[in-house]
Amino acid sequence: MAIHSKFVVHWTGNDFHKRNTAVTTCIREQYVERLRDDCVNGLFMKPGQETIHGSNGTPLTAGISRVCFTEVRLSQAEDHARLYGMLGIGFHRDFVLSREGNPVLYVQNGDKGVLIENLVKVREFLEAEDPAMLANLEAVLGYLKNMSHQNVSDLEFYEEMEWRIVHLDRLMDEYIKAEDASQNIYRLLVKPDDIKIIVFADHETKQMAVADSDVRDFFNQGFPMMTTVKDCNNF
Repeated sequence: MAIHSKFVVHWTGNDFHKRNTAVTTCIREQYVERLRDDCVNGLFMKPGQETIHGSNGTPLTAGISRVCFTEVRLSQAEDHARLYGMLGIGFHRDFVLSREGNPVLYVQNGDKGVLIENLVKVREFLEAEDPAMLANLEAVLGYLKNMSHQNVSDLEFYEEMEWRIVHLDRLMDEYIKAEDASQNIYRLLVKPDDIKIIVFADHETKQMAVADSDVRDFFNQGFPMMTTVKDCNNF
């Protein structure tokens, strides 16, 4: 039996809906607005913000813009959704592969992070000797993911089976458009038939989305499969 799913889900909404807080009418409206925006304008790509640490606390950040997906089973989705947002937009993994996306490389985050320690040295060398190559290294670093918080033994993030698409100039126009290039903000373009499933915060949010004229216009040939975070427990 395959251990990997053929589908990946982009979760969103944690910027306005904090973990373990109620889903109010206002929150539902924001989820519908987020779905409308992601469908019409594309998935939001922004610079990475996490810092991963190597031996002796050496820090490494990768600022390249990216959009993230998880391969976690829908039956395991509730905790993940509460961390990253309770709107899930699902795609076949071929959608990611065709846009040169990849699974992330999970690395240790802390004093045993030998990979990070050495990548910091590579970056320092390129900064001094060959700055033109830094963009190539940045594309690689964009696929690094910490397995845990710094020096924490519980591998909290390792089970997410995360995939990413990072910003590459050769993907522009066909797959990516600039929203604010000066701030490295981009959009990953999607078409209605790219979206295979939508997971909503609850049934009321799903009903609001189906009634939204812009969402209906986007899916004018028919909606994809739709469910809720709670109902995912039955998958």
